[in-house]
Amino acid sequence: MNHARIAAEALRYRLDLVRGPLVNLTDWDIETMAGMSVAAADPNVDGAIRRIATAWVRAGLPEEGLCKPWACPEARALFEANPHLVDALDDIVRVATRSQAA
Repeated sequence: MNHARIAAEALRYRLDLVRGPLVNLTDWDIETMAGMSVAAADPNVDGAIRRIATAWVRAGLPEEGLCKPWACPEARALFEANPHLVDALDDIVRVATRSQAA
């Protein structure tokens, strides 16, 4: 599993959830943020990726789908049924934005 790819899709998915007048995905370099969040070696990011991947596989979603855009009804259903996974997304966003600001 490519953790940077999973982190990128997690960031993209989370930012898409809050998209609106305050958040525009084109304002963010998602790939760089994902790489920085993984490179930070923060246990919160590792744990978040592990929690998301475990729930993803248990839900019967294809493992390779973790590294592709999560814009599908199955992914949305997974996060709606498991709101604690949104906290995992936020862990990744927090480390990514902190790393980018540093």
